Amino acid sequence: MTLGSGLATQWTSPVAETTYGVVPSLSGAKFTALDSDTLELKKVTKQSSGIFAGKLYGRGARRVVTNYTAGGGVVMDLPARGLQQWLFPMFGSYGQSASALTEDSSTGAYKAIHAPGDLGGHSFCMQKGVPAIDGTIEPFTYAGCKISEWELAATKSEIVKLTVTIEARNELAGSGVHGDTLNGSVPSLQTYSAPASGGVFTFLEGSLYTGGTVSTSSGVTSVSSPVLAGNIESVSMKHTVPLDLERFAAGLAGFRNEPLQNGLRQVSGQYVVEWLSAETAYNAFATDTPTCLELTFIGPAIGTGSDFSTLTLLLPQTYYDGESPKVPGPEVVKQTVPFTTLDDDTDNVIQATYWTLDSA
Repeated sequence: MTLGSGLATQWTSPVAETTYGVVPSLSGAKFTALDSDTLELKKVTKQSSGIFAGKLYGRGARRVVTNYTAGGGVVMDLPARGLQQWLFPMFGSYGQSASALTEDSSTGAYKAIHAPGDLGGHSFCMQKGVPAIDGTIEPFTYAGCKISEWELAATKSEIVKLTVTIEARNELAGSGVHGDTLNGSVPSLQTYSAPASGGVFTFLEGSLYTGGTVSTSSGVTSVSSPVLAGNIESVSMKHTVPLDLERFAAGLAGFRNEPLQNGLRQVSGQYVVEWLSAETAYNAFATDTPTCLELTFIGPAIGTGSDFSTLTLLLPQTYYDGESPKVPGPEVVKQTVPFTTLDDDTDNVIQATYWTLDSA
């Protein structure tokens, strides 16, 4: 079948780079299903304003390109399989023993736990295939990628969405590499292989818990006896890593050095809940008392059936920045609860636990 529309687009999952900005072998790369992307090459040009007697227009000979970068956003349904490759650059959980997929020998399912880690020295590459109207799929490869922000959003009656912002060093496409001294040629299009079948997580499968007793052992944080936050209508969580994106220097052909973290990370979000007389969220807001939040999505049974496709996000020390309840009229009273998660000096600030049928 020949398709000349976006229906033929293909995206690889992140592939770890050994050296920042150098495209690794993409052979055998896993592919991911996305809704859309805004990935693009970004160039900065300067035009000379020099005056030449009798010339009425700027001269093309005095237009120069000073910088190249690339990047943009990708939006996907939160997958029950194929998420592991994204969790590493989302959290910086490289090299953590718990972040490697470990098999439950009794069921055949695999578990990984991702906690925040250093993004320094870690980057990835990904490729998208863009379909032309004649059915040709043209490769666009993004080198030197880091994730500066991601957001997970669960809304009533919808599939859970994951939005990821990517900062890249270069886009390799077309007839050349734009003078990139780290990559001598445009990588060829990778042969598409469909992502593993495993479904997606939905709002219906989600539960939000608050409170409980938090503890950490061997680098893994857990909570006991949390309670349901109430009748949740929507919930979102955002993780932001400030990066120095201006690390341009002489001799780099207009490309930047590896972006380094240059500010404190932020974890924030909000949920909308029907107002409860227990006033749990209000009391925590009014007294500025931190509480634990745990958002869990539990999908279909996997393996032999005693394990389930699961993603759990744990935020041990969360402060409510919310509001007093408002009564807009005769409808059910609801409360919007914005929150900020901070470091308690003991537990992982944010942690993801992932159960999947993927072994890698």
